Amino acid sequence: MRRWIHWCLLLLLLAGSAPRLLAQQDQDTLTESEIEQIRENAVHPVDRIKLYMKFIDQRVDDIKKLAADPALTHQKAQLRSKLEEFTRLCDELQDNLDTYDAAHADLRKALKDLAPDSGKWPDVLNRVGTDATYDFSRKTALAASQSVNDEVKQLLAEQDKYFADHKDERGKNGSGPN
Repeated sequence: MRRWIHWCLLLLLLAGSAPRLLAQQDQDTLTESEIEQIRENAVHPVDRIKLYMKFIDQRVDDIKKLAADPALTHQKAQLRSKLEEFTRLCDELQDNLDTYDAAHADLRKALKDLAPDSGKWPDVLNRVGTDATYDFSRKTALAASQSVNDEVKQLLAEQDKYFADHKDERGKNGSGPN
């Protein structure tokens, strides 16, 4: 009976710490400076989307550098980490796109820059090569990259149509008619 109680307490302890571990993992995706920049631009959709694009491009540059230098110590683990950061940032970008789109924010300026930029990401991710250490992370990053690119193209077409019909809402940060 005592052993059973100890196991239950251990499970409760582990269950209680899981959310904190997940929160820490998400927090590690962005630096404190990047988090602050994102917060400051919460009401500026175009600037916020461009910030995410900038941060993703920085991760892409890091991935290129790591892939080019296999002699680096812990290169494979670092590559996996950067691929996972890339994926999480793509997910956050898509969450922001969905939120701003639902509010009818005019994102066309950012989307016009994001469409060609996100189209380049799969090429970089494919050049990384395959290795059991990071292959799952690479494939996940590729899927996230393709998903962003597809969403951006679709959203740009939808926004062009929406703002052609609602000229008075052009250039606004959202909260247009539903």
